[in-house]
Amino acid sequence: MIIYLTSNLFTPDLTALNPENGLLDSLRQDTKNEASNYLIIAADPDNSEMNDQMLDLTKNSFLEKDFAIKEMVFMDRRNCQDAESLIDKADIIILFGGHVPTQNKFFHEIKLKDLLADYNKVLMGISAGSMNMAEEVYALPEEQGEAIDPDYNRFLSGLGLVEERVIPHSQILKDVEVDGMKMIDEIAKGDSFGNKFYVIPDGTYLYVNHGKKEWRGKVVLLAEGNFSDFN
Repeated sequence: MIIYLTSNLFTPDLTALNPENGLLDSLRQDTKNEASNYLIIAADPDNSEMNDQMLDLTKNSFLEKDFAIKEMVFMDRRNCQDAESLIDKADIIILFGGHVPTQNKFFHEIKLKDLLADYNKVLMGISAGSMNMAEEVYALPEEQGEAIDPDYNRFLSGLGLVEERVIPHSQILKDVEVDGMKMIDEIAKGDSFGNKFYVIPDGTYLYVNHGKKEWRGKVVLLAEGNFSDFN
């Protein structure tokens, strides 16, 4: 399996694919620049209107960069009963971004970890999709109330495809507060004792080619309450 674990596949204005750090050239090489079947898996399986919009955005973004598409399908509640056949058909699977626990629950419902066990093509994660690839997912509180909720579970069982737990969109989240606390400098920092988090901005991604890993772009390691340049 080839994995692209990204912070954001798109540019900040959501108008195009992000070419930083050679991502698009690398993807063309991995797909041999051939027409491919794409499968996008939702973060919120019940928001069909948004999912349809994201399908249009993604399809147009790939076409504008001259990627050939045989078919692009968005999997959510409406068609998840066909998950196995959709995954078998897909040359490229994209795990979309959104609310980490909501997506995590959906992945468990469709038994995605089992369905990907024999998948040997290209898998791309965006934000929450990348976070849920980990063996143990760090679900950084992102909605008001989550950081102070004693019943909110910050560590979840993930797909087990990578060990690395990412905190995406660092260029934005560094200034965002949840429940009066900074998401990265206070919440994530406090949770980093006994844990390692890879803090990455949009444009950075982890590339995994059949087990061989390479970070492309700037990475900051957060562990034991300390931030340090990782590469």
